[in-house]
Amino acid sequence: MGVAANSEVPGRDPEMSVTPVPAATVILLRDSANGPETLLIERHARSEFLPDMYVFPGGRVEARDQALAGRLAGLEPEAAAALLPSVPAALALGFFVAAIRETFEEAGILLARSRATRAPIGAEQVLAFGAGRLEIQSGRASFVDLIEAQDLELCSDELAVHAHWITPEAAPRRFDTIFFCAVAPAGQRAAHDGVEATAHAWIRPERALEDFRAGRRQMIMPTELNLETLAGFETAAEALEASRRRVVVPVLPRVEQRDGVRRVSIPRDAGYSTHEQRIPNR
Repeated sequence: MGVAANSEVPGRDPEMSVTPVPAATVILLRDSANGPETLLIERHARSEFLPDMYVFPGGRVEARDQALAGRLAGLEPEAAAALLPSVPAALALGFFVAAIRETFEEAGILLARSRATRAPIGAEQVLAFGAGRLEIQSGRASFVDLIEAQDLELCSDELAVHAHWITPEAAPRRFDTIFFCAVAPAGQRAAHDGVEATAHAWIRPERALEDFRAGRRQMIMPTELNLETLAGFETAAEALEASRRRVVVPVLPRVEQRDGVRRVSIPRDAGYSTHEQRIPNR
């Protein structure tokens, strides 16, 4: 949901910009014997968007997500707008709902708790919901109905706002994406859907970056750079706390050609290790 190597489209008028679609993605963390791991899913090879790429689970904000705004744990419209000052205030709550819904649809992990007891939902309960995941993803069933029928609240209080990336203006498909960060609920097991995603991996950020740079995994720039921000921590809780402290600067990459080389650049104050990369010719 950021910039890929083919962001520029031959023959496309760069002055004709597609309006980006609001979207949310979640960087899930868990502890392991070797340090924190994050969840990456591999998009289907036949996907129209980012085929074969390893990404964090996520997707577009839907109009019906607003129906669950009242079930976000203690999050009022003013607080959501303050946490997401770079998006329209009226849409802020929807980003939080979409983040949790898409994580369930794409990864099978549900950030929710009982509204009556405030007890986290258990792994068996989530597995029982799993049969309806594809129905919800396809639109034949409703995430709203599931949450209301089980009387759950969504754990927006466990989400840290990590980053904000907007697809370059010349791209044919554009997303205005908030990256959240959260620690995965204990006991829940990730499961890719087999439709939009064909594989998933819990992996240390350092190892994921090694794989990417060695050509073993394909990634886009936002995935790579956000993985870098999660490297070097001893626990998932430490990584999450660092995420909460990040100053989020909206990133709209600029693609240009200089000296015969295509490059992509991002704001220098965005909090990443680099502000410019060469785009391979392929």
